[in-house]
Amino acid sequence: MNDVKDFTTVRIFFSKTGRARYISHLDLNRTMTRAVRRAGLPIWYTEGFNKHPYLTFASPLSLGYEGERETMDLRLAGELPLDELVQRLDAVMPEGLHILSAAPAVKKAGEVACAVYRLTLGCSVQAIEALLAQESITAIKRTKKKQLVPVELKPALEAANSVITSCEGGTRWEITLPCSSEQSINPSLVVAALREAQGAEIPCSVLRLRVLSRDGNEFA
Repeated sequence: MNDVKDFTTVRIFFSKTGRARYISHLDLNRTMTRAVRRAGLPIWYTEGFNKHPYLTFASPLSLGYEGERETMDLRLAGELPLDELVQRLDAVMPEGLHILSAAPAVKKAGEVACAVYRLTLGCSVQAIEALLAQESITAIKRTKKKQLVPVELKPALEAANSVITSCEGGTRWEITLPCSSEQSINPSLVVAALREAQGAEIPCSVLRLRVLSRDGNEFA
């Protein structure tokens, strides 16, 4: 196992499932900050009057979504074997959060391009195929300024890697959607368009499987 003595920033891989999917990003940051302190890690703190551990998340997960392999960067001020870091941090995680592994951070947050999601929907395969066959697929998106604007989803859905299969109680749809600083499409927009097309409420659960960088490989 590599040791952290030759670098300062470590990328933590963790899962966020079950009840933890209802932890907002702000609360997740607070939870991780408390966990890092409880684990007694040699963390580097920011300077200034209000010092706090350096923690960053490249692509925050939406409230209500589960994540199979999320990332968090932290900066260490001392040496610590990565396997020990994982064990100590995982031991103080609350229910639904599990530390999977740790590695030197290689790629920068700006290299995030897209994410692979698994949508479990209470509808038929044919309903999704009918949506994709539409000439235009639009949804309403709320901007940071609280404005409601229409978003055309058709180009992104046509370019996306997409696998649709039947499952017990409905359909499983694995789809790759952009989540970069230039373009981001939340799965909720796709589900909203599907519900609009069907004219009915469709149960849906979302699991983010992994985040990909611009080269098509996993963000690491």
